[in-house]
Amino acid sequence: MALFNDQRLDYHNPDRYLTLLSSLPANLSLFAAKKTPLSRLKLEQKLTLLAAPERRLLADIEGVLQWGYLSAAMKHEYLDDGSLLPVREIKRVLASINDRQLKQLVCEKLDFRTLLGALRHRHQNADQPLQGEWTVSRFKHTIESNWQEPYFRLEHARPWLIEAKQLIDDDQPLLLEKLLLHTAWQHLSRAAAQQTFSFYSLVVYVLKWNIVERWTRYDGEAAASRFQQLIAESLANLPDDVQGEE
Repeated sequence: MALFNDQRLDYHNPDRYLTLLSSLPANLSLFAAKKTPLSRLKLEQKLTLLAAPERRLLADIEGVLQWGYLSAAMKHEYLDDGSLLPVREIKRVLASINDRQLKQLVCEKLDFRTLLGALRHRHQNADQPLQGEWTVSRFKHTIESNWQEPYFRLEHARPWLIEAKQLIDDDQPLLLEKLLLHTAWQHLSRAAAQQTFSFYSLVVYVLKWNIVERWTRYDGEAAASRFQQLIAESLANLPDDVQGEE
């Protein structure tokens, strides 16, 4: 049974979220983490304390902010009416958020993914400027109007764009991943200081959990890939007669 089952939910009442947030282990420093502070299963179990509307909203926010949501090729699924499914879903979720700070947080995360998606798309398709309903972001028009500018004339507003573009151009996916995760982590850490023991605080925690999960998974995959590469390079340097028979 949910701990919070009142139909008139108060997302700012600290008494509603104190128990739940206090039960969650701290998100440790990002790149020092070898695993998430608790498994997704255990996190989901703790989130059952929330009322159904809270769980739905949290799931919706996670859904539109999943890492890589704006893919490199900016591929989207079209509906029968011609609108883009992700854009339509984002607008629905944003319309359902009544808390000003929470909506601002989600919009800022969408801005981040929009800028990253635009950089990657332009790197692969420089002669195909993005247009139409390809994202929901305050930077959409600026990106479209400044497509040929290296940083869409947004480097002063978002300094991380300079390094991100360089890493994309240099084909440095691991370093790019670290930059993006660090930037997102720092933003959420600042956001966490704005409220305590509220639904907003819970959303920030879950988003930070997702970043840790992303890094530990990516780091593990990268390590396995590097290990296999080292094996292949070692075998390639051996004489043919000691590499084994097929």
